[in-house]
Amino acid sequence: MTAASYLTGPALDAGFLDRLPELVSALSPRFAGLPEAGRTWVVHGSAPLGRARPGSDIDVLLLLPGPAGTPTPHRRTLRWGTTGVTVHVLTSGELSDDGAARRFGGYFSLRLFTPFVADGAIPAPALATATARFLGPLARAVTVRGVPGPWNSDQMLAHGYLALLDLYPDYAGHLAASTADRDRWRALWAHQRDVYVAALLRTGHVAPVEGGRWRYTGLSPVTDPLRERARCAARFWALGAACHGAGAGFPDAYFRSVDERATRREQAAAVFLVHDIAASGRCP
Repeated sequence: MTAASYLTGPALDAGFLDRLPELVSALSPRFAGLPEAGRTWVVHGSAPLGRARPGSDIDVLLLLPGPAGTPTPHRRTLRWGTTGVTVHVLTSGELSDDGAARRFGGYFSLRLFTPFVADGAIPAPALATATARFLGPLARAVTVRGVPGPWNSDQMLAHGYLALLDLYPDYAGHLAASTADRDRWRALWAHQRDVYVAALLRTGHVAPVEGGRWRYTGLSPVTDPLRERARCAARFWALGAACHGAGAGFPDAYFRSVDERATRREQAAAVFLVHDIAASGRCP
């Protein structure tokens, strides 16, 4: 079994990557009632980066072959030794729908915006296109209206972050936690930038211009950003509540976990940093 890494270089936790086949082997029997051929395991969040906090779960997507609806997405909590594992099960068609049609408000596709590792039938670059399809049109509609282009690759990634933050401002807590170690964050940013822009190009949402810059093509335009934002939020929170036992307290639990990662001042500083990159085209 060979792990296909979405992130290369010193920012990835080599020890975790070495144990990925062990994790997949341990989890696979727990899903014996689901199709085995064509599975793809995707580990995202802090664990592959070696940034997991004490007591944190390992976050996993189990992608099954097939169109949307077979089965309905659901969440399972397991143990891998003494470590908790949270697995969201869905089909590759459902991930694709969440990207192109924002069917779940980014509940799945936005998990693949930051670096992840994948093992299975679907290569990591193909998985990244779900995020590009979700964010590309929103970035064009929300962050670049009235601002002259073209833009460099750092600005394109900054646009993606600003579109995400426009939808879900509390993501600033995760962003602030990432930027706390600037050297490591620069390495993460550089890799994420290259993969995200390549995915935008692969999906047709951007086109190159002279000087290593990019323009948006206008593919899949968002004509009413406020309406789209409201619909994404409704879909995101509805699925999140369903995956957490239909508990009405799910949003507040999420907000608390975000605020535990960084103070409001740190969150504001991280958002300002992304705005500065979008304006200047330079990653400090």
